Amino acid sequence: MRNRHRAFLAGLSFCLMSGHSLAQGVFYTPDQQPNAWDANHQAATWDITLAAGAAMQPTFLGSDRYRATPIPLAIIRWRDAVSLGADGLNLYWHHDDLRIGGGVNYDGGRQDHETSGILSSGDNRLMGLGNVDGSIGLRGFISYKLGPVYLDASASKYVGPDNKGVLANLGLSAPLPITKRFVIRPHAGAVWASDNYMQTYFGVTPLQATRSIFPQFGAESGLEDANAGITGVYFLTDHWFVGADASIVRYLGSAADSPITISNTNTTVATVIGYHF
Repeated sequence: MRNRHRAFLAGLSFCLMSGHSLAQGVFYTPDQQPNAWDANHQAATWDITLAAGAAMQPTFLGSDRYRATPIPLAIIRWRDAVSLGADGLNLYWHHDDLRIGGGVNYDGGRQDHETSGILSSGDNRLMGLGNVDGSIGLRGFISYKLGPVYLDASASKYVGPDNKGVLANLGLSAPLPITKRFVIRPHAGAVWASDNYMQTYFGVTPLQATRSIFPQFGAESGLEDANAGITGVYFLTDHWFVGADASIVRYLGSAADSPITISNTNTTVATVIGYHF
């Protein structure tokens, strides 16, 4: 299943860049983070963050059941030009309030049955649909800071064996420092998906209909969902921090009409504790 808590990780970056100066790089995402500088006002060579936590999220997109999943995270960036983290491997360019870049990311796919263990996933109600194998995505993004508001757009083309679709995201957010150590960030966005992506996650082929509990359904391209939420980060020390997010997703178009979608509204709640070196 696509990792919905990635939005939470991106949200933390907005909060942190408006909070304690020593934690600018925490939960860094290159399309959303302003320049980080060292003591000599030069671009920092390395910026590293380690964090761990958990998220409560649906068992699949459109599910009415939820499962707690761990969030292990390591984010590394080099000279504010290359990053490796929750959004994959990225190379980017920035000038003033504009950022443009690209890279590769990963869609985790979906299991059509429940699995066991700490990284359990899937839902037995999907049996007969078959697994959606994970896929590599080629991603491009652009971001612009307009006053206190960040506007961002990205698109990913997936090249996996099952998912060959395109996913595009539009979003806006505004980090709001409440105190020197506490920052919140309201955020909202929308997701557009190609017909291939929609069919992969929300469609039911004639063969799948004979093997599963779902009737045949042809999914079409269009808006997949609209989403909103709020992220909060509190700095315990100059290096340690805790963060939390609550987000809601409303499915639209074929995603809402699909027989696989049991609930048109999903929520995700996540929390982490981390350390910024």
